Amino acid sequence: MIDQQRDMTLLLVVGALMLAGIGFDLATNDAEPARAERSGSAFFERAQFCPSRILEEGAGAEVSIATASPEPVPVELEPLEDEPLELAAGSTATRPIEGVEPVAVEGFGSPVAAATSHFVDARVGRAGSVEGIGAGNCATDASRNWYFPNGDSSVATDYRLVVANPFPDEAVVQIDFLTSEGEETSAQLSEVAVASGQVEVVSVSGASVPQDLLSVRLRSARGRVIAWKALWTKPEGQPPGFEFTLGAPAPDTEWYFPAGEVSDRAQQTITVMNPNEEESSVSVALSTDEGPVQSSRLIEIAVAPQSSRQLVIPNRLEARRRNVGGISAVVSVDNEVPVVAESTTTYDDDEMSGRITEVGSADVSDRWLVAPPSLEPTTDSLVLQNPTTDETTVNVVIYDGGSEEGAGGTSPENLQGITVPPGLRVSISLEDIGGSRGSWLEVVADNGEVVAERITFNESRSDASSVMGQPDFGAPLR
Repeated sequence: MIDQQRDMTLLLVVGALMLAGIGFDLATNDAEPARAERSGSAFFERAQFCPSRILEEGAGAEVSIATASPEPVPVELEPLEDEPLELAAGSTATRPIEGVEPVAVEGFGSPVAAATSHFVDARVGRAGSVEGIGAGNCATDASRNWYFPNGDSSVATDYRLVVANPFPDEAVVQIDFLTSEGEETSAQLSEVAVASGQVEVVSVSGASVPQDLLSVRLRSARGRVIAWKALWTKPEGQPPGFEFTLGAPAPDTEWYFPAGEVSDRAQQTITVMNPNEEESSVSVALSTDEGPVQSSRLIEIAVAPQSSRQLVIPNRLEARRRNVGGISAVVSVDNEVPVVAESTTTYDDDEMSGRITEVGSADVSDRWLVAPPSLEPTTDSLVLQNPTTDETTVNVVIYDGGSEEGAGGTSPENLQGITVPPGLRVSISLEDIGGSRGSWLEVVADNGEVVAERITFNESRSDASSVMGQPDFGAPLR
């Protein structure tokens, strides 16, 4: 009898503990979905979140989508389409973005890639009107942190963050700044609410004193969001234009930049942001299509804690190397303190003018989908960077909404078997190859890994635009 009572007591205790555990889980469960990993929810594997248009007047935007699936893929495009589209590999779709809600692109059965292209024709304070184009990838996941190394709050610049919340609960974020002198906070941006299913366009320029270098850090107090940088500028003595890019959700130890240029017409600047409490040391490796471009002034550069540093590339090269033309860059951390890096290149001659900016890619891959940076380009180039020690061979397929060859896209002969030597880059002009408005590129490296970026110039807007490729598309989901 005593044994039975003891067993019954033990059973009641265990049951109470189990119920308490369940209650604790329910009490502490976050209403928002957990951050998705590659092996996580199929929704996050197959969906991308895109920004709205930036301004109600004086701006426009379009979203372009593609998939590497060999089979037709139903795609929901909310809130732009009431019914799902059917998209096959080799077939793309482009739609205008009219509203101020975030756009969700969800593929059923296979991942989809999406990007947005934007134009502005707006005033910047006393500097006058600025016309330009820009493009940015949509995001496969939301994050509690976003970083934007390069920017400024001068009187010639209008700098805004486009913050999207695709989730059912309100998000609250804090935005502060890192400069060459250290960290700065803004009471005005200490608690920015982003309503469920909405986009908040936040003025950075209006929340900071004028500064020539202003790195931006977004941290979420509640919920997860996606953030893009939109900056239009008309600086004295430099080409005007529009910059647009998806931010980085985390620091890393290596950043890759395929498309850059140092020449009589172009100047490249790499901005490094250190959001840590320890000093970071970085080195920058440059290469052309012929060989490396070395400089002792690009080795072991100190970046103080909670600060940012701007590296004007031609100023760190010997005079004889300041007209090397197209270059690729790798920013590497020397002391394991991760950073965020962004490259900005300005162009100023009769053939090409304007500015491009990209937060670097932290990935190398054997498969990329590369969006159109501009839907009506005057010039169009694909840049392939091989940061590895092995030669690789690349084949490129054009995904074209107007393709007559059907699913699978077109494979022009001169885009097959492209050799990219180890440590170097290759730039391919696309104007004469074909493809209609809104074409995507599938980049496949047969025996190695590369980084892919695309750059266009739009003569009618007098501005350039670029977009980094999206890695791992076409590979089986892990």
